[in-house]
Amino acid sequence: MLNHSTLLLLPNPREITLSQDSYRFPISGSIVLPSTGEESSMPAAQKLQAVIKQALNLHLTLSIGTRPTVVSACIFSYVPSLSEQAYEIVVDQSGIVVSYSSPVGAFYAVATLKQIIEQSGRSIPHLHIRDEPDFGARGITVDISRNKIPKQETLYRIIDLMADLKMNQLQLYIEGTPFAYESFPQVWELETPITGEEILLLDAYCKARYIELVPNQNSFGHMEGWLSRPEFNALAEIPEGFMLPKELYMGDVYPEGLFMHPGTFDTEDPAVLPLLEKMFDDLLPYFSSNQFNVGCDETYELGLGKSKALAESQGKGQIYLSFLQKIYELVTKRGKTMQFWGDIIIQHPELIPHLPKDIIAMEWGYSAEHPFESDTLKFREAGIPFYVCPGTSSWNSITGRSDNMFANLRSAAIHGKNNGSIGYLITDWGDHGHWQHLPISYTGYVYGAALSWNVDNNLDVDTAKYLNTFIFADRSEGIGQLLLDLGNYYQLESEIIRSNDTEMSLLLRTNLDNLLIVEKLTEEHFNNLEEYMLSIEARLSGLDLQCDDADLVLKELSNGIHFVKHAVQLGRIKLQLASAPDSIDPNLITEQINDLNVLLHQYRLLWTERNRLGGLDQSIWRLLRLRGQYEALKSK
Repeated sequence: MLNHSTLLLLPNPREITLSQDSYRFPISGSIVLPSTGEESSMPAAQKLQAVIKQALNLHLTLSIGTRPTVVSACIFSYVPSLSEQAYEIVVDQSGIVVSYSSPVGAFYAVATLKQIIEQSGRSIPHLHIRDEPDFGARGITVDISRNKIPKQETLYRIIDLMADLKMNQLQLYIEGTPFAYESFPQVWELETPITGEEILLLDAYCKARYIELVPNQNSFGHMEGWLSRPEFNALAEIPEGFMLPKELYMGDVYPEGLFMHPGTFDTEDPAVLPLLEKMFDDLLPYFSSNQFNVGCDETYELGLGKSKALAESQGKGQIYLSFLQKIYELVTKRGKTMQFWGDIIIQHPELIPHLPKDIIAMEWGYSAEHPFESDTLKFREAGIPFYVCPGTSSWNSITGRSDNMFANLRSAAIHGKNNGSIGYLITDWGDHGHWQHLPISYTGYVYGAALSWNVDNNLDVDTAKYLNTFIFADRSEGIGQLLLDLGNYYQLESEIIRSNDTEMSLLLRTNLDNLLIVEKLTEEHFNNLEEYMLSIEARLSGLDLQCDDADLVLKELSNGIHFVKHAVQLGRIKLQLASAPDSIDPNLITEQINDLNVLLHQYRLLWTERNRLGGLDQSIWRLLRLRGQYEALKSK
């Protein structure tokens, strides 16, 4: 009989009691809906009907009201005293009773029953569950702007995963032109963007699963895709581009400095707000959500160009706040509640009380040490509603950074709950080519979803087991731990703390003649990394995945491992270039070129399985540059 140690529920519910008795589903019977018609449980009942059919091969009919002649396997009971997202499940000898006050509460109850049925089979344990979430909004931001724009079916897969995890908000991060703006066909005509029609379909797909598809378009900084174009360049703070201040980048990665293309609006140019209005009016009608994330993070060059004199007289923070308020007016004029990234305003805490009280600050940070506690307190004390926004730690890592991910997600949940956060948004970015494959992000999705539902009961939830059981259907029960281990290779690198990065990823992204990154790395580091990755690679053959994309998942993991192994060998070459450049064996470089060609070929093929073709060339340009540098080294 199942008990607490064998029955996996993720998220763990707020309260659960189990007994050793069990209820056996009848061969024929009914799923009973209440006769009141209030707060319809029909979508949840239909979902339960489909779950039972697929898992048990039983067809239970839907009926309204109980009758002596009908066996009631499950009764949905409307209880208005429950909170909106709460539910209660009782299983005893007479069957299942689901109590709810809204359709979404009933839907979440079925998500729990689905996990129980898929583990228990036809006989499920007697139990009593009372449950509701800690955070009202629980979601994921998927970066569709850094090269990788998922196919529609890939987004549907993510949405289904979210529904099973009781998540209720999805944001697709937009900067540049991953969306087909109808007023600006010239900016995306050579790309493969998501169209308005596709957003309508996604919005409907989300709605059917009680997920809000929130528009997310950066509107202040991160505007390089627009401001680098001749027709919009004059709207930039520094149209010619600029060198990023030294304190904002790693000197060993960019020893000659980091040039940035123009990315921040000139806040005083009268043409900026009309441009934003037109962009908003192209985007927003396709979303039914009443919220809108306008970004406004990382406005690096603000106060350094056209606004320098104004910044010296008023202060950079005041310029930022004034323009933020103008964007707020555009958003509220369109009937939306504005969300914005809080990283700039948090640098000017004295200005936080001047924010509109119905704006939502998105407090983001991706390191284990990010100060969620102190930052969220500033918003709380000013009476500004806020989300906490940790990350999956997948980007700039190739295969993840598991320990950092766990700590980051946990810290955001604990301090967000303690300080009254209204939302928990897991971010999944694609910086520098979006080299990580989708399954790398699943561990962060799962653990973050569990924490966002109930912090205290999910701090030590078995993420690996959930991955094994419900995502990959792995009969070997090995892929969950393999993914976690794969995401910890960075622990074998040097002791330098790299914010949102791993040294193996940096080796692949920097010039071959940049030898600074290996100054703290030794042959022993690379030997340990190679041995570690080979041991994980050997475990792939022992997996027995039964999910519908099993072959693709294995190829993606193999390709991720290949990336890291290539970086290890590249690191050894750099060590040799640093110590004895004239002793480089041309045959070794030839082998490395051939290996990179294979890696690139596999990566291109895998890209098109889940993603649109547009963006692939941009994703691999650094790898092509590396290949050219290998060839130049070989010819010396």
